[in-house]
Amino acid sequence: MGFYPLVAGGLPVRSLAATSPFYLNPCEVTDRSMVIIFLNGGNDIINTTVPLNQMSEYANFRPDIRLPESSLITLDPNLPDNQQIGLHPSLTGFKNLYDDGMLNVIQRVGYAQPNKSHFKSLDNWLTGSGGNLNNIPSGWVGRFLEDRYPGYSGNPFIGEPDPLGILFGNMNATGFHTFEEHNYEINLSGQDPAGFYTLISSLGGAPITDFPNTEQGEMLQHIMGIDSSVNVYAQRISETFINGTNASNYPNNNLGNQLKTIARMLNGGSRTKIFMATTGGFDTHGAEVDPLDTRIGRHADLLGGIGSAMTAFQDDLAGLGLDDKVVTVIFSEFGRKIIQNGSYGTDHGTLSSMFVIGKGVQSGVHGDNIDLNIQDNPGAPNASQLQHDYRTVFASLLQEWLGASDSSLDNTFLNSNLIANRPNLINPSNLVPPECYYTPQVPTVCACLQMRVFLEGFYDGSQSMRTHLADNGLLPMNQPYGAAPYNYLGDESMTSIPEDTVDWVLIQLRDEDNFDNIIAEKAVLLRKDGFVMELDGTPGVNFEGVADGYYRIGVAHRSHLAILSSEAILTNAPNFVYDFTQAQSKAEGVHQQKLSGHTWTMIAGDLDNNHVINSEDMNFIKNNNGQQDSYLSADLNADGQVNQLDDLLWKDNRSKLGELY
Repeated sequence: MGFYPLVAGGLPVRSLAATSPFYLNPCEVTDRSMVIIFLNGGNDIINTTVPLNQMSEYANFRPDIRLPESSLITLDPNLPDNQQIGLHPSLTGFKNLYDDGMLNVIQRVGYAQPNKSHFKSLDNWLTGSGGNLNNIPSGWVGRFLEDRYPGYSGNPFIGEPDPLGILFGNMNATGFHTFEEHNYEINLSGQDPAGFYTLISSLGGAPITDFPNTEQGEMLQHIMGIDSSVNVYAQRISETFINGTNASNYPNNNLGNQLKTIARMLNGGSRTKIFMATTGGFDTHGAEVDPLDTRIGRHADLLGGIGSAMTAFQDDLAGLGLDDKVVTVIFSEFGRKIIQNGSYGTDHGTLSSMFVIGKGVQSGVHGDNIDLNIQDNPGAPNASQLQHDYRTVFASLLQEWLGASDSSLDNTFLNSNLIANRPNLINPSNLVPPECYYTPQVPTVCACLQMRVFLEGFYDGSQSMRTHLADNGLLPMNQPYGAAPYNYLGDESMTSIPEDTVDWVLIQLRDEDNFDNIIAEKAVLLRKDGFVMELDGTPGVNFEGVADGYYRIGVAHRSHLAILSSEAILTNAPNFVYDFTQAQSKAEGVHQQKLSGHTWTMIAGDLDNNHVINSEDMNFIKNNNGQQDSYLSADLNADGQVNQLDDLLWKDNRSKLGELY
């Protein structure tokens, strides 16, 4: 499976604590994230951050596209002369971020042997090449994540239920590739012919067809653009999006929508480590400015969109209590030439600048302004002016913000020399101290079985089940299947109930040829979205000591007809979920599930678990009629009381037979 770059046609998902645990325990930084934004096309850095100490040269080399000096926004009058920057007039958002102590500008960034091809230069940035290494078969983000979580198989694991990385927009996934396979990201931007595939997301079940005419409806429709397939992360991504919210208004542009979705997913509980977004249009060979007023035009619109989107993102993170969890870094594959061309534009250049933004950032400027007089033959900044290799910037953030050790950086960038001269980009109160650098963590994965099932009566018709039993303290802390006919002797018990728990279910692995032969069984929890989970909330079922192979899956519940999968399922299959809710035919036999709305559910009413619904089951309802606030099998709809509604469910299903036993 890929690092899945979640590429939901562009966008697609419990909230993180409002206050960071960092100040209580400086080593608790595992819920931090980094957002990387790529400006596709090669941003003109000379008109983005105008060198105020070279205004005459600036006017000489760009007579028709220069910005009026009076229009420029002085970033910081206290900086040295060779760092005096005039921001483009559209970047008021960046000026505000700087004044609030949340912006660092790193100048004269690139790599030693620059390439002016869009594709090759971006490939160099994503693979960690200095321009002289060809065909590196992996990306630096993938190597970083692989070092941090060696052996990661593409499944959720204990402590990390989310994709390790998510791509938005039409971002190139090269940076997330590993040496051996695509393991470390979800692509939410579209089908990737190189081997990644897009996520499902019917948001947990039947596709949405009626979208509300609201901003949220538009975002839901955008998410639904993902191709339908089965992926272990799909429900989790949808869940974090649905559970999250935003606290700020965003500009209605491509980048704004991507950042809005990231903030909402983080607020909904996502622990994804690296998000990558992209926005394009920066290949400004022509019409970069309006010839009659260079303050406006194509480039001005692009920069204004970035500034407003980033301001909204930071405001949103602050409003959600997440601004100490996220750092954003912005880059482009190269800058433009110092000299203008004949089309009121600029051609491909070399050096550029990077921008690092966040509450945890050490505000300031690293590096000197590009010397406009030192050019290569085509008129771009000469590569000898390189001050910051882009890899040192990313290395600084990986260590200072995410806690990577020196050895991890060496493994990530394949060059130990690059980690010595890193700019300090994180403020002292948010630095990860050396004693807290992570050691590689081999994921403890629930790798055996991922599956999904709904219980009739418990199901509320909206891809969810009632959690009344857990919410009201009625759910037993010990597994309830010890009595006949199950006689299950497992000692599963909880000390606390995971969020969104519905009830206990008994899961069995049965011989694929002899259904009567139970290979293994285990009592686990059923989550409201239909996914089974371990007692600590980890999705799936892990049968310890059982060899991977093909098994039939049995599912038993104390008040429903048990079901058996209609096919043998390979355990430990990456990114595979056996979803009983998709079709009646997912269960062995005839009429073994029931259509509830648009979703298939286990049939309610087998209260004595003898695999037939008859009058004896009705006696359970009669004998407990009027009971409430108890854990009773007769409570067929899990509303905490036994009454006529349960009777109606039984009547609708009487005489139905089960196939499993």
